[in-house]
Amino acid sequence: MTDTVPRMRPLGLAARMILFLTLALVPIGVVAWFQTTKLQEETRLRSQLSLVALTEAAALDERETVLRAQGGAQALGATLGLDLFGPDGADNVETCSSRLASYLSASPGYSFAGLMTVDGRIPCTSTGGALDLADFPRLQELLENPGAAAWLNRNGPISQRSVIVVAEPFYVEGELAGHVLLSVPSALLPLAADADGIAPPYVDIVTINAKGHILSSRRGVNQVEGLLPADLDLASLIGAKPQSFAARSQDGATRVYAAAPLVPGMVSAIGIWSRDNDEAQAISVSGFARALPLLMWGASVIVAFLAVNRLVIRHIKVLSRRMRIFARTRRVPETRASREMPSELADMEDDFLDMADAILRDEAQQENALREKTILLKEVHHRVKNNLQLISSIMNMQIRGSREPETRFVLQRLQDRIRSLATIHRNLYQTEDLGHVDAGTLLADLVEQMTQLAEINGAPVSVDTELQQIEAVPDQAVPLSLLTAEALTNALKYGAPEQGADHARVLVRFSRDGSGRAVLEIANTTPPEGTPQPEKVAGEPTGLGTRLIHAFATQIGGALEEGHEDGLFVVRVRFQLKAFEHDETTPTRVPDVPNF
Repeated sequence: MTDTVPRMRPLGLAARMILFLTLALVPIGVVAWFQTTKLQEETRLRSQLSLVALTEAAALDERETVLRAQGGAQALGATLGLDLFGPDGADNVETCSSRLASYLSASPGYSFAGLMTVDGRIPCTSTGGALDLADFPRLQELLENPGAAAWLNRNGPISQRSVIVVAEPFYVEGELAGHVLLSVPSALLPLAADADGIAPPYVDIVTINAKGHILSSRRGVNQVEGLLPADLDLASLIGAKPQSFAARSQDGATRVYAAAPLVPGMVSAIGIWSRDNDEAQAISVSGFARALPLLMWGASVIVAFLAVNRLVIRHIKVLSRRMRIFARTRRVPETRASREMPSELADMEDDFLDMADAILRDEAQQENALREKTILLKEVHHRVKNNLQLISSIMNMQIRGSREPETRFVLQRLQDRIRSLATIHRNLYQTEDLGHVDAGTLLADLVEQMTQLAEINGAPVSVDTELQQIEAVPDQAVPLSLLTAEALTNALKYGAPEQGADHARVLVRFSRDGSGRAVLEIANTTPPEGTPQPEKVAGEPTGLGTRLIHAFATQIGGALEEGHEDGLFVVRVRFQLKAFEHDETTPTRVPDVPNF
């Protein structure tokens, strides 16, 4: 039996098609991916610029309001600063307050105006009285960090309403003298809808100061917190370039934001846009366009697989299934499936059916030849068995006519060996498979024939058999049977009852020994020590049976062991079972016995 090395199963047709399509589409996919990525980046950049421009345009009112307040504060600082800090400055406080009140009357967009000096005093206000700096924490911060600033005061102490305070520094003789303060009511800023009540395209427009604090919101300052980015410091947008980005808001939604400076370094606008906006979609949606090459590859693979499966694979599976059915049952399909098959596969099916017909015809011829050969071989074994029985009968007549004991004994021993051969050929004639002989059954018939009415030195004998059914080739089964016959004859001839027993025992055992080996044991009881041994019959060839046993053991390739074990005399042979040949009709050859 030869060992078969496992062979790796090759890839199927569908897998190979997918592989080749993948290799073919890789260059196209790479080019498409780079082009799509480049186009998407350009579209994204244009959309960002467009959203920034739209945000700047939407926050134009807030920008003009802050710039107008900033310009008014600069003008007031330039005109009132010299009067307040001139030689007669102490006497001009009332004049300064009067001018501020007149300015507010001429400019209805403001609710308060005042001048704060660098030493923290607010001597001049539109209300006509001085203010205490301790009541205004934001003004104290302005003293520490002077400069243009804006902030939201939700409850102005003067106007008692929400205002945006714009602070602008003024200078006297080149040195910082203080800040002009103008308050713009938040109610004057635009709301979320225009005059016609039409909803704007944005979600909200929010303005923030340099510290990231909210100044205004189209929806209302109290409602804008949840719309702002969750993980972003708004102060980082001041001074940065105009930009747009997608981020998750504090309420958990994903929105698009655009940041644009209204007053550089002072006020910026943040546009909050819905993802449904056309410009916002180009920023927030980025994966679909890049996935197009992958989707194209997937669609191509699916189409190719369906085409190959319908045109080739399903027909090959049908043809393969028919081949397997023929291999198992030797049944040729009655109908052809070539109507839907491509012409190449239809030709393959025709070739298979022709080959199947040829195989069936050849197998029928071989079966007939094998049957005839088996019948002839069985007839040979039958004739050999008959001839051996005829020779045994002739020898029996000769034994009855012989007067000399020596001659009778020699003829009887020869007749026993001929009967053994006849039994072997009878079993070979009766077996169905001449290449496989059941050695256990063959030995059982041989032992039964030899031990009928058997006695050992006039004492009855019991024969125990333990014979496994082991198949062997005829070239081993025949010498094994002859070896058993010789060893059993010696056991019956030289055995004796054990001490205290009235009969002798003979044991014949045949079993497997693992690793394809078999063991034959023939044991007989022996007389106690000191008991006279049976006398040899005159004329018997000395040691002929033992020499035959050695010769047959050599022919089967076994190792012979003889000796006493536990009160028994044991003859043991271990041998390797031969592998069966492919030609099971090989004639059985009776082994030659050496000429001793």
